[in-house]
Amino acid sequence: MFKNWVAKLKNIHRGESIFMQRPLGLQTRITLLVAMIVVSVLVLFSYLDLRLTERSQQQLLRERAIYVIREIDSKIYSMKDLENLAFLEEEIAGWIYTRPSIKSIDIFVFHKESYKVQISSSGETDLDLTYRELQALKRDRVLSTLKEKNQQACWEILAPLHVGRKVLGGIRIYSSLEEAESFLAQKRTRTIFFTLTSVAILILILTLFFSRAINRPIQRLVRAMSEAEEGKLNVEVPINSRDELGLLSDHFNRMLSRISQFNEELTRRVESATRELAQRNEELRMANESLFQTQRQLVQAEKLSALGHMAATMAHEIGTPLNSISGYIQLMLTEGNDSEVMIRRLKIIESQLERLTQTIRNLLHSTRQPAPKLQALDINQLLEDVLNLTQPGMSMRGVQLVRHLDASLPPVSGDPGLLQQVFLNLMNNALDAMPKGGVLSISTYLAAPPPLNGQTIEVVVIDNGTGMPEEVKRKAIEPFFTTKEPGKGAGLGLAICDEIIRGHHGKLVVESQEGQGSTVRVQLPVFYAEVG
Repeated sequence: MFKNWVAKLKNIHRGESIFMQRPLGLQTRITLLVAMIVVSVLVLFSYLDLRLTERSQQQLLRERAIYVIREIDSKIYSMKDLENLAFLEEEIAGWIYTRPSIKSIDIFVFHKESYKVQISSSGETDLDLTYRELQALKRDRVLSTLKEKNQQACWEILAPLHVGRKVLGGIRIYSSLEEAESFLAQKRTRTIFFTLTSVAILILILTLFFSRAINRPIQRLVRAMSEAEEGKLNVEVPINSRDELGLLSDHFNRMLSRISQFNEELTRRVESATRELAQRNEELRMANESLFQTQRQLVQAEKLSALGHMAATMAHEIGTPLNSISGYIQLMLTEGNDSEVMIRRLKIIESQLERLTQTIRNLLHSTRQPAPKLQALDINQLLEDVLNLTQPGMSMRGVQLVRHLDASLPPVSGDPGLLQQVFLNLMNNALDAMPKGGVLSISTYLAAPPPLNGQTIEVVVIDNGTGMPEEVKRKAIEPFFTTKEPGKGAGLGLAICDEIIRGHHGKLVVESQEGQGSTVRVQLPVFYAEVG
């Protein structure tokens, strides 16, 4: 039980209701705060008012008692009046009857250094007066003291008694404060009632005011925020005032407007980026397809070149004995020593040998590299196309590309398809030499012309891969020589590239050092239009 109350007190410190266990609303908290302030101020001022009223009532009763003493004192003109006890008794009884707050009246005279009670409404013979009080009365001073008599708060008023101008004794009155306390009790009840009524009216007014001036605008703003959170950015909070809430609503409306504009702009940019991405994907797909076709052409070219070399070898190996056989058959026919049947058979053999020789010539012709179709060609653009084809491979291997392409170069004389095969092969070789990443540099520049030939453009492909030892570099361009694993190359790539470049009247040079990378230089002639 104690733990539950401790938890509730903690909730109150956090601004939560002890009954509902949830945070109090702003309107309720402000209303309670204002009510507490007003109640505190009212209680403080009511307390001060009651204290001042109590003092004023006490002073009023004191003044009344002093007034009675003055009246009694004024009716005693001589010692004869002072000794007339019946007169004094009648006078005292009249005042006690007319003033119920007066509880007792005592008249006494000085006697030597003490006093003598002349008459007392309470029948007392000893008033218990001190020497200091007697001396003050002799100096014509009035003494008033708050005392408790018969369990009641009373004023004890001591005033001098005059006969003429001479002070002969004194008059003591006990005046009860019951009347003042009754008045204060009624005033206290009225104060509490009016305070509670004022607080209730204040809470009602504050509730109505906050509900209309604060709660409603805040609720509209909260509803608009909820709708904006759901994605409805076209909402607008009505502005009915120019106070802080109106300013907040205006800023919220402008913020929603900016968010809406930003959302529209973002949507347009996303759509544009999506279209651009789709376009790039399409370009990448086409580049991959072109790369696939080019690589297939390279493989086909390697196969044809291999077949051509094999056919040339076979033609050399088979053609020589065939030519010898054909020569001997012709010699036998010219001698004419055999029969007609033998001659006819020899001619049949000669015709079949001729047919076999022609078949070998046709095979050699079909496996030869096609002659390049030379035309004016922008070598930089061709290299850019090849780089676009090999870009995915570079990204996968972590290879950094460095371009140094001279934009002022004249066109070269070349076949686009064949040269694309050459540079694609060279770049693939460079990537294979850098399996763990590296730097691939492509440069083009106008080479210094030799003494007898025209101008040439040089393309330099440099990698910082594994490089080649000297004995491998010497055989790099030879057909069927390769350092790759079986199934990854036939050793005809550089041989075909060298054959194509020579078909363009150019030159291919390989430079390499083991562990320091390789450099391949391709020189191509500048295109010159024929003058008709």
